Amino acid sequence: MTARLDTVALASTRTCPVSFPQESLWSPSGLSAINVPAVLRFRGRLDVGHLYQVLGVLVGRHEALRTVLGRTSDGALEQRIAVGGSIPVETEQHRGTLEYVFPRLLLAGSERPFQLDGGPLARAELHGFGPQDHLLIVWMHHAVSDLAASRVVVEEIKQLWAGVQPAPVRAQMGDFAVRERAVRASAAQQRYWADALGSADDRLGLPAVTGGEHLAVRPSLPLLPREVLESLERLAARHRTTLTAVLAAAVVAAHTGGRADSGRVVLGLTMSNRELPRFRSTVGCLTDQLPLVVDAGGNPTFSQLLGRVREALLDAYDHRLPLGVLLPLLGRQRPPVFAVNLNFLPPPNPPSPQGASAPGHGPADAAPPTEVEFPYGIVKTRPDPWWLGDAVLAYRPRIDGRGLGGEIEGDAGLHSVDAVARHGQRFSALLAKAAWNPGATVGSLVVPTR
Repeated sequence: MTARLDTVALASTRTCPVSFPQESLWSPSGLSAINVPAVLRFRGRLDVGHLYQVLGVLVGRHEALRTVLGRTSDGALEQRIAVGGSIPVETEQHRGTLEYVFPRLLLAGSERPFQLDGGPLARAELHGFGPQDHLLIVWMHHAVSDLAASRVVVEEIKQLWAGVQPAPVRAQMGDFAVRERAVRASAAQQRYWADALGSADDRLGLPAVTGGEHLAVRPSLPLLPREVLESLERLAARHRTTLTAVLAAAVVAAHTGGRADSGRVVLGLTMSNRELPRFRSTVGCLTDQLPLVVDAGGNPTFSQLLGRVREALLDAYDHRLPLGVLLPLLGRQRPPVFAVNLNFLPPPNPPSPQGASAPGHGPADAAPPTEVEFPYGIVKTRPDPWWLGDAVLAYRPRIDGRGLGGEIEGDAGLHSVDAVARHGQRFSALLAKAAWNPGATVGSLVVPTR
């Protein structure tokens, strides 16, 4: 059975420019399934009416959930933001357990396209597993969401369900797009990036893309337990850097193998673009790519390579530009821009009541929603166009209650699933060894895989 709320009302709208990531996600066919889920589980009696009220408040708070894309009379893309609206909600009952059905639901939702040209870019599914167990999946196209935004959605649904009013939204997706479009490259930035990218290896031995679409295969990364993760975090702290830098060093090491002639290499680093406090609660596609140019030559120790990555990060931040501004200056506009990408999103901080109104209690005898740990290794069967956030090989490590896991993504037209999985095994095995012996050379840490 299917039940729907009203779709987004477009009787009254305002417009603003699209961001560079939104522009790169536009599909010539008008259909796209580059989708981002926000997932919550409800145990016990579910007050469906209260859930609809929560979703209504959520849509009212975030313009991205009321946004459609379209072209102006002169062909330029724009965001069209409705003053009011709601999310379509579909309901379905299942006989199997949630744990058994969940992977199938994620695959089906990830392959179900949105209509980019004028269609709503968010929808919700409410799945029942008996009267005492329900799963809510809010699907958003990547043009109006990213992984950080999905966490905002999850946390706000939790708060609103409990009767807590979240802190006011300080900036919307349209504000970010206007700010990004206003950036202009300085002469120093142009010189830095022309030199850095012009003389570095940006292929890392991987095949080049020839077609306009790719079919993503995402084998899971081998799970590293909590004690290994904690050792890697201590290593980052000793070097006065972050776990992101440690993971970037491991990606570089896995692809260069400590070869003395490796020279400078380029790694694409996915950035959440939420350093400014006003954007931390923004729902939208704020994600960007930062080129990280690292000297990998000379078979350094892992600690030495980590120091080089730290310096490369500082240099990249000092000269940072939106990728949409940077690439035309260098003649690099065809995606995928990077052969290898690292997309690591650190775990969220514990929720804080600061900035929110006094807590309520939610509906009587209704259990609070909880987050669901995602199964990794889902393989899509529907191809999508390449966009600027894609790479020939993308590492997507994640932290959850089990440790450091995640996925590695490759293109089925360029790699077999087994070949992609072997890259992930090499990366995780190298991290596990470096956690306990960072003074070893990169060449000695690289583990051959079959």
